[in-house]
Amino acid sequence: MTQVGTMDDTHTTQEDEPACLTDLANAPSVSVAPKWAHWASALQNKRESSAREALGLDVDRPIVMSGHQAIVFHNGILAKLIALDQAAKRAGAQAVWIVPDQDAVDPGPVRVPIGTRESLHVELVELLPDGTVQPGAAGRSNAAAEIATSAHESLRPIVEWLDQYAGMESLAQQFAYATIEHACELLEIQTPRLIFASELLGVEVLYELVETMRDDPALCAQSYNNAAAKHPDAGVRALVIDGEKIELPLWGCKFGEPRVAVDTTNIDSFAKDELLPRGLLMTGLARAYLADVFIHGTGGYVYDQISEDWFHDWLGIELQPMAMVTATQHLELGFSADEAVDVKHAKWALHHARHTPAMVGDQARQQRKDDLVSQIGSLEPKDAGRDVLYRQLQALLREYRDEHNAKIRVFAERADHAIRLARQYELAKDRTWAFVFFGNDALQSLDRATRGAMS
Repeated sequence: MTQVGTMDDTHTTQEDEPACLTDLANAPSVSVAPKWAHWASALQNKRESSAREALGLDVDRPIVMSGHQAIVFHNGILAKLIALDQAAKRAGAQAVWIVPDQDAVDPGPVRVPIGTRESLHVELVELLPDGTVQPGAAGRSNAAAEIATSAHESLRPIVEWLDQYAGMESLAQQFAYATIEHACELLEIQTPRLIFASELLGVEVLYELVETMRDDPALCAQSYNNAAAKHPDAGVRALVIDGEKIELPLWGCKFGEPRVAVDTTNIDSFAKDELLPRGLLMTGLARAYLADVFIHGTGGYVYDQISEDWFHDWLGIELQPMAMVTATQHLELGFSADEAVDVKHAKWALHHARHTPAMVGDQARQQRKDDLVSQIGSLEPKDAGRDVLYRQLQALLREYRDEHNAKIRVFAERADHAIRLARQYELAKDRTWAFVFFGNDALQSLDRATRGAMS
């Protein structure tokens, strides 16, 4: 695997700050692989490529890249943005953020957490006004002329940024520029240069790979499938090879229509500017012709190993190194960091508390119970003595429950509490809340943790 180091070089940091009553958000955990020294080594020399100049990227210094879909993303993605900025500054490189606008994503709905603890629930707020056209590929969708004004108060800033970029050519561009600009403003970091997947095949040297696919589609598809088979955990399906019909790693996107899979039977129905790279081709192109280091999250760090094997076997190209940055940070929603709400365990504890005297400290009755169970087990199934012993056991447990009713009731209350709070606790542990819901202190904590993990 082409990396700037190995997973053994992973560096994890957790902010060491005083805890408060609701401190799940105060200790962001950030993992970086490999250590910065490997990144620095890979960024020492810029890669020569005419594709950089064609896309308006710098040609006189290294490029470090990352990217994500055009949505209001969570803090795990924010950590990649912080790492991108930090790497560019340390290495004197250009920071570039690529947006996979060929993906069929709906950027409008945003999950909003409402209330705390027992009252915690989710509202789905739609940022796009009714009637906004959203074809299958975000890159082929018009930008929204206006954004819904009834958004939750915490979403007002991002709504204002989206309004500011209402003049963009596509919905993907509108959301990408708005979210990245807003995030960089909050973090007080430099905005990276944005490029879009839909631009890549407009570059002649990159479009040449499409012609290579046309010349020998079976080799392209089979190499792709062989590479995907080597990494089953990535969950990437094989391209369909069915006689003369061979699926290619491209999307066909006509304006106002859903994207469609491209194969040898329909590729000629799409114009050059209507062909977009799929995910593995997108990152493969970026790492082959644009980036000196590409920063992935955990998912991309796994699936892009397929791109490495595919490009090597198909084209004989070694991709530039990749790194991994991931973070977990929780919102302050009424639960402490060490609090656990485990319904299964709470129910188990209640059941066993009713049948296990030792769980409330009654060792004498526990010994008597164990002796009775042992005696029952030593007798033959039809032995009449078993019924006598079993009745003694039931009487012992009734006596135990009567005497320790208050203590057993505590287990019942814990189970009821766990059942009531299980959904709320899962929401509090959710790491995918949008970054716009985090306050300045939490974002600065994430910034410090990410930079610390890169040191």
